[in-house]
Amino acid sequence: MIALLLATLAFAEPETAPQAQAEPVYGTAAYRASFLTGRFSNAQQYEAWQNDAQPDVPAYEFELYYATHARVEAPGLGEHVIYVEWRSGAADGPVSRQRLWVFRDGEEQWSTGFDVFKFRDSEAFAGRADEDGAFASLTAEDLIGYPEACLVETQSPAHAGYYFTIESNDCVVTAETGDEIRLRASLRGHRHFFTYREWASTLEGELVYQFPDAPYPYSFRRLPDED
Repeated sequence: MIALLLATLAFAEPETAPQAQAEPVYGTAAYRASFLTGRFSNAQQYEAWQNDAQPDVPAYEFELYYATHARVEAPGLGEHVIYVEWRSGAADGPVSRQRLWVFRDGEEQWSTGFDVFKFRDSEAFAGRADEDGAFASLTAEDLIGYPEACLVETQSPAHAGYYFTIESNDCVVTAETGDEIRLRASLRGHRHFFTYREWASTLEGELVYQFPDAPYPYSFRRLPDED
């Protein structure tokens, strides 16, 4: 398991100008949203898996992904919204996954987690993460939301960074086959990386799929900012 480092708070001097104290406070939705934004890739993991593959090891597979997580303005959904776009094979490869993460603020601004939405018309938003106003008119009617029980909940971190899960037995979604399945997910993050895995089972407990199809989660490293 990747060791996660504890993020520390910086306290401003009394004479610091108010406008210099704009850094989001640890634990709020604003801070956690900023924590997970940026450009990422699991290329390091993918290459290591290819190089270390052994014929006598049970077969499993990692795909190569490039992920863009961008803060977007979508007032109809909430104040802290991240557009998630994963592309397979290359940074400009085909789009594999598109989501919106809408963060919630709980008591005393402590973020309880985020809601997940799919697009009804995903192609209309592909490649528009940096386009001003591209998501501004979105409302819940343009999206397919996960059920209330499928909130990606903030867990108290055992080490540091952030740990989010979907683990409620009540998180039941309808698969493309029309069958009801119980969804699970785990996301761990720090400033320089995040890990992700997702799996689902029938209501009787039989595994339907796991993502990735491997014993370890996807491990994404932050990429340098583009010039």
